[in-house]
Amino acid sequence: MQETQAFTVVNIELTPNPRSVKFVLDRKVIASGSKTIEEGGYLETDAFARNLFALEIVDVAYLRDNFVSVTLISADLWVIFKDKVKNIIEADLEKYADGDDEVSASILDDFDKAKYPQLSDDEKVIIVEAVLDSSVRPALANDGGGLEVIEVDGHIVRIRYQGACGGCPSATGGTLRVIENHLRDQLDPEIKVHTYV
Repeated sequence: MQETQAFTVVNIELTPNPRSVKFVLDRKVIASGSKTIEEGGYLETDAFARNLFALEIVDVAYLRDNFVSVTLISADLWVIFKDKVKNIIEADLEKYADGDDEVSASILDDFDKAKYPQLSDDEKVIIVEAVLDSSVRPALANDGGGLEVIEVDGHIVRIRYQGACGGCPSATGGTLRVIENHLRDQLDPEIKVHTYV
């Protein structure tokens, strides 16, 4: 983290996940990629994470582009804690230099999808990441969420939802099928997508 100018929450949006709320900021919170903050690792060095989790009702925070998506342990708690979470964001959040690694979608420019089935599983991960970056992740970000590719094992792609998508009822059904159909169309009709818990 580097930037010390305070962020301003310009909009608060509901997400398809009733436990998650998306706080839209006045500028980018992360230079590139995304960051998932769960209780543990960052609490000693990150005032934002420490104060957010000190509320003892936060499940996870997900940061991407110009928003922070916060998931509470219960949807009912938003009535009481929405303003408190907003105040912590505006008082303690600092810009993160970088997030999790993401693959450039430009590698798809010269990619022949007929070769996908012959790639190694590690090579498949790179191609799947690029397809998701170019089309799926931006759509999920609109709802305050994201996804992580855990592994590719042959025709099986294992993903983990992030942010508002984690624990969202529509993510495990309809959204999962849309992602699977998109990967089948773009890469290989045999692909099956499973969520990793």
